[in-house]
Amino acid sequence: MSQLIIILAIVTGLSYMSQRYSMNTGKKGWDIYLIILLIFLILFAGLRTSYNDTLNYSVGFQNSETISAFLSNRENLELLNNPLFYGFQALVKTFTNNVNVFFMICAIIVNVLNVRFIKKHVDIQDFAFCMFLYVSLGTLMLSIAAQKQTLAMSLLTLAISALIDKRYVKYYIIVFLAGLIHSYAWLFLFLPLLLTKPWSIRTFILLGVTIFVMNTFQSTISTFVEVADQAGKNIPMEEVFDGNRMNIFRVAVYSVVPITALLFKQKINQDIDRQYSLFIQMNIVCLLFMMMGMMDGANMFGRAGNYFEIGMICSLPWIVRQLFTKQSVTIVLTTAVLCFSCFYLYDNNGFEYNYSRKGIVQFIGEII
Repeated sequence: MSQLIIILAIVTGLSYMSQRYSMNTGKKGWDIYLIILLIFLILFAGLRTSYNDTLNYSVGFQNSETISAFLSNRENLELLNNPLFYGFQALVKTFTNNVNVFFMICAIIVNVLNVRFIKKHVDIQDFAFCMFLYVSLGTLMLSIAAQKQTLAMSLLTLAISALIDKRYVKYYIIVFLAGLIHSYAWLFLFLPLLLTKPWSIRTFILLGVTIFVMNTFQSTISTFVEVADQAGKNIPMEEVFDGNRMNIFRVAVYSVVPITALLFKQKINQDIDRQYSLFIQMNIVCLLFMMMGMMDGANMFGRAGNYFEIGMICSLPWIVRQLFTKQSVTIVLTTAVLCFSCFYLYDNNGFEYNYSRKGIVQFIGEII
């Protein structure tokens, strides 16, 4: 537990110092605190030797081909086989056999893109709290587990920015490329359909579809898996119907923003802009996937929902500031910090036994 607290404290503390620096200087000059924060996040993920799927990715990297051998096999280039991820892995393998170099490069891409997105799209006064959520919700921990997914998720932050700026061609190009890293990213092909204010008629239609799927889960999901199989994307039945159900505690956590946005719909939607409308809608989509995971296939639906959780990270502090007075905001955010910290410690129980890393000196020695 001590390691978890230290990680959360370092990220939040450095983010707060970066926030103060930006507020005082107007984002001019080098933000040394942001640089130190990125270095910490990159080393945390890049130096790992075990945690969750780390061993599988290590074995996959050691057994991967070089880039020339990879490109010579047409099967590797099939769209549904994640060719961009495995091609990138083969490219790195061409120059080194050290898997931590691969992890380090991935960590640079993931953390730079994610932190850059949060810094760009939230009010500067909320940056520290958003980075606190980045850790406490599990986005950081996912980056040391699902490597393919988190690379695709980080690339999608560029797509979200393009969508906010109404640059649709750029948006769909990035989404297509992200889908070549991890196929779940193609869920974002439908995200522009939700460019409405939260809990509009389209949102309720999506909620209705989700409830229908939950009530006909076995038959509907089986049909979907069969269609995906015919399209060339193999989804093992045991991955969907594995008997694992989403923890109700997690569902409750991800329901905070959607339920608040529904209860105070009129006040929230009164002055909402395109950006925060999209963020709240993304959080609603995230919750709907979590709800389906309550039926079965918690891992699959949970990871699908993870693609949209950055919407919660960016929208929660904005909603708090919309609903409460300046005097109350501090109390509400402090309460939120306590609640999300408890969830973070509960959700990562056993982290200290599962996570291990090599030292930076050892890593540098290996490279030399």
